[in-house]
Amino acid sequence: MTAGLGALSDFRKLSARRKLVILFLTAMTAFLGILYPTILSVDPRVSPMLSLSYEPGELADADVISPVTHSFIDEAATDELVAAAAEGILPQFAYSVSQSIRIENRAMRFREAALSGTMQRFFSEEGITDSRGISPRLAAMDDDELGFVIDLSIECLQNLIARGVFRSEDIMTVERGGYDSLDIEESSVSFMYAGRRLAADDAILSDHVKSFATDWISDIYPSLVSGDADIISDIVAELAGPNVLYDEVLTVSLRNDAAAKVPPVVVQLREGEVIIEADSVVTDREIRIIEELKASAKVDIPVLVLIGELAFVFVLLVLVMCLFFSFIRYEYRLFLYVTMFLIGADTYFTAAFFIIRMLTAEGLTYIDPFLPVTVLPLLAMTVTGRRRMGFAVGLLTAGLTVLYPMCGVYSFFYLVAVSECCLLFFHIGHQRVYVIYQAVIAALLVAVITLLFSMMSSQGYFSIVANVLVSMVNTVIAFIFLSIIVPILEKIFNIPTEYRLHELSYTDTPTLNRLSQVAPGTFNHSKNVSEMAYYACKAIGANADLALVGGLYHDIGKAEHPEYFIENQTGRNAHDEINKTLSAAIIKSHVKLGVEKAKEAGLPQEVIDIIGEHHGNDLIKYFYNEAMREAKERSQIVSEEDFRYNGRIPSTPESAVVMLADCTEAATRTIKSPNHQKYDKFISSITMDKINYGQLNNSGLTIDDLFIIKDAFIHYLMGRDHQRIEYDSSSGS
Repeated sequence: MTAGLGALSDFRKLSARRKLVILFLTAMTAFLGILYPTILSVDPRVSPMLSLSYEPGELADADVISPVTHSFIDEAATDELVAAAAEGILPQFAYSVSQSIRIENRAMRFREAALSGTMQRFFSEEGITDSRGISPRLAAMDDDELGFVIDLSIECLQNLIARGVFRSEDIMTVERGGYDSLDIEESSVSFMYAGRRLAADDAILSDHVKSFATDWISDIYPSLVSGDADIISDIVAELAGPNVLYDEVLTVSLRNDAAAKVPPVVVQLREGEVIIEADSVVTDREIRIIEELKASAKVDIPVLVLIGELAFVFVLLVLVMCLFFSFIRYEYRLFLYVTMFLIGADTYFTAAFFIIRMLTAEGLTYIDPFLPVTVLPLLAMTVTGRRRMGFAVGLLTAGLTVLYPMCGVYSFFYLVAVSECCLLFFHIGHQRVYVIYQAVIAALLVAVITLLFSMMSSQGYFSIVANVLVSMVNTVIAFIFLSIIVPILEKIFNIPTEYRLHELSYTDTPTLNRLSQVAPGTFNHSKNVSEMAYYACKAIGANADLALVGGLYHDIGKAEHPEYFIENQTGRNAHDEINKTLSAAIIKSHVKLGVEKAKEAGLPQEVIDIIGEHHGNDLIKYFYNEAMREAKERSQIVSEEDFRYNGRIPSTPESAVVMLADCTEAATRTIKSPNHQKYDKFISSITMDKINYGQLNNSGLTIDDLFIIKDAFIHYLMGRDHQRIEYDSSSGS
C-alpha cells in the first residue's frame, strides 16, 4: 500500500507533458495487447467458406479447396482412437490367494468333521445349509468308502482351485461389455492361467462347479459308481467358491493409461489442398475440416471477455509501472525508463504478432520457443540495474503473450521459466565477453526447459528437437542483441549501466589524467575515497560501482585551484594571503566546478549528483571558526551562510557513503599512531556530526547500515595506514 502511494506521488511530480506521454504509451500498449490477438484470430481468406453447408453422405457440387495453411487437432478422430485404445484393454482378473487359502482351509475342516462324525456342527459353523443331503449320505458309508470319497473330493477341489473359479456375475459383465476374452494378472503362487489370456467361455463359473466336478471324476475315474461320483461333485460344489476376481480398478487404470498415450490426431492442411472433390460423397471427417476452417475465420469475443482482457492488460501494466516508480530512485530516470519499457513492450508485441502469424501460416501449432520473450526483461534489468525489474517485466510479457492464439497456460509458465532463468544466470561482468559465456549457459538451461515443456505438450520427437534448437538460438540472439543495443542506449541516454560504470572506473581518462597531473594529492585522495565507498556500498547492498565512480570524480573541481586544498600543498598555504570568507568561497566552488566539468565530460547524472552532494550543505568549520575568532577580535559579524556549501544533502545511499568516505579519508590522516579503537571513535564522531547536521536525512541509510559502513571503512584504513619496521637507509626499503 505504501509503495503504491509512493509510486502515485512520484507520478504526480512529473510534468503534465510527461504524464500525457506515459498515459498515451500505456493506452497504446494495452490497445496493441488486445488488437494483435484479435487480428490473429481472423483470416479473411477463410470467410468464403462460411456459406458451405454439407451433410454426411451428400455429393459435393464442386471441389472444396483449403484457402490457407492450417492445422488443428481433430477431436472426434482423437476421441475415436482414445475409445479404441481403452476398449483394447481386456477386463483384468486377479487370482485371490486369500480366497484360495480360505477354500482349502474349509476343505481341511470338512475332512476332520467327516471323519469324526461332526458334520452337522461343521455345516452350522460354516453357515451352510445341507440342502444336498451330504451329511446323511456320508454317515451311511463305511470307513474305507468314506475316506476314499473325502480324499477324491479334496483332490478335485484342489484341482479346481488351481484352475480358478470365476463369479458368474463377473463373466456376465465381461460379455455385456462386448468382450469374449479376459486377461489374468501374474501371480506369486502356482496358478494355471496366471499372466495368460483366457476365453470367457473357458472360465469355470461358480454356478457350474458341480458339472466341472462331474466331468473331472468321469475323466479320472470312469469306472466310479454313480453314487460316489454324485456325492463327490456335491461336496466340491458345496465347498468351492470363486477365487479369481474381476479387478475393476486395475482395468479402469490400464484403460486410462492407454487412452492417455494416444497422440492427438493433427490434421495438416496446405493452402490449395483439395479437401472434397467434386461429385464425391462427403464424409464426417471432411465436414469436421470445413467446420474447423469456418471457426478459424470467426471472431466471437463476448463483451465480458473483452472487458476482462482489457482489465487484465491494464492491471499488469500498472503493476509493473508501479514497480518502476517505487524502485527507481532517480526521478529524472523515471520517465526515461517507463517510456523505454512501454516502447519495448509495444515492440515485443509487434514482433510476437508477426512471428506467430508466420508460424501459424506454416502450420506450426507450438510456437512458444520462437517468441523473443527474454529480450525485454534482460534489457530492463541491465538498464535499471535491478534484477527485480527484469523479473517484473518478464511476468508482464509472459502474461500478455498468453492472450495470443496458439498460447495457453503452459505457454505462460514456459515463458516465465525461460525469462527468469536467463535473468538469474545473467550477471554484469567487467568485460563484455562474459556475455558470451552467460549466453551459452543460459541457452543450455533454456534447452532443458524447452525439452520438458515440449514433452508435456505431447510433441513428436522431431518437433521436440526442433523446439530445443530454436530456443537455444533464440536465447543466444537475445544476448547478442542485448550486447548491441545496451551500448547504444548508454550513449544516447547516458545511462549508468554496470558496463558503463566499469568503463568510467578506469583512471586513465582525460578528466582524471588532468587531475592527477595538476592535483596529485587530490587524485590519490579520490582513489582512496572511491575504494572506501565501493567496499562500504558493497557491504550494505547499494550500487558499489556507482559509488566507486562517484568517489573517483567527486573532487574533479579541485583541478582549477589545486593550491588552495591542503592535500596538494607542499609548504606554503595559499589561504594565508586571503581572508577567510574568500577562502571558504574558493573551497565551496570546487563542488560547482566539479559538476560543470562532469557535465562537460558527459558523466551520467547519477555521478554528477554524487559530485554535487558529497558535501551537502555542511559547514566549512575550519574557516568558519577562524572567521569567528577574527570577527570577535574586530567586533564584526560573520554570516554562517557564507561558510556553508551550496549543494543538496545526499539523496541516495551511494552519495551519502561517498560523503562519509570523503570526510573519513581526509580526517583520519591526522590521527597519530592509528589503531582500530581510534578509527572506530573517530568515524563514529564524524558520522554523528553528519547526523546532527541533517546531512543523512534523505540518504535512505539505516543505523545498521552506518555500523556496517564504519566497519568497512576501518578495514580499509587499517590496510592503508599499516605500519612497517624501520630499515637502515643503506639497506633499502
